[in-house]
Parts: sequence; C-alpha cells; structure tokens
Amino acid sequence: MTREDLKLYKINQDWIKGRMEYIEEYKTSITKITTVLSDMPKGSKEVQDSMADKIAELLDMVNTLSEEMLQQSRKQYNILEQLNKVEQPYRIILEKIYIQGKKLVDVASEMGYDYKYMCKMNGNALNKFDNTINHEKKG
Repeated sequence: MTREDLKLYKINQDWIKGRMEYIEEYKTSITKITTVLSDMPKGSKEVQDSMADKIAELLDMVNTLSEEMLQQSRKQYNILEQLNKVEQPYRIILEKIYIQGKKLVDVASEMGYDYKYMCKMNGNALNKFDNTINHEKKG
C-alpha cells in the first residue's frame, strides 16, 4: 500500500459504511417485495414474473456492492497491517491523522507538540510508512 492509500483510508472507510447502509436499504426493499409477492392472489403470473425479475436485479446489485466492499475492506486491512510495522510515535501520528481523520493541529495539541514540529513528524511518519513497502519488496 502507498501513502496515497493511507491518505484515502478514512474516505474509503466512509464509502464502505455508506455502501453497507445502501445494502441494508436494498435488503429491506427486497423483503417488502417478497412479502407482496407471496401475498399475491393466484393467477397473476405476469405480475409475479415482474416482481421476481426486480428481486433478481436487486440481488445482483447487492452482490456487486458486496464484492466491491469486500475488496475495499481487504485493502483497508492491508493498510492497517502495514501501519503496524511503523515504529512509534510515527504509527500513532499516522493513525490519528489518516485512520481517525483528525486534523494535524489537533494531533499536535493532543501529543503536546508544536504544529510546525508535527508537520515535520507527519512527513517523517509518511516516509517510514513508505519504507515498510520498500522492505517488503526487497525481502
């Protein structure tokens, strides 16, 4: 994973959360449709086929979204695994900024550092994160 992946971690995490909510909405609509489908009077095969088609389409969309979420979750997991290889205090700086989504000025205050010093520490932390990639490629 690259530093760009790390920087996008929080955004991707929010995307996953949004997609999970979206899938829940789909599940609810599928449940409602199947309830209506099972309550249909006998003899309206055309309506039942239409409903069945809609359910199949919804299920396909849910499966596609689920696969995309799974891929993104694997990527998130790999970022966290790589982050664990960074030594402290750099790891906590990266975690607070990129995983928790805190502002650099807030992290500096929390850790008792001057803002300019925190900017330098953040740059060093990103370099250390990048170096974990280089060590893995060499090893």
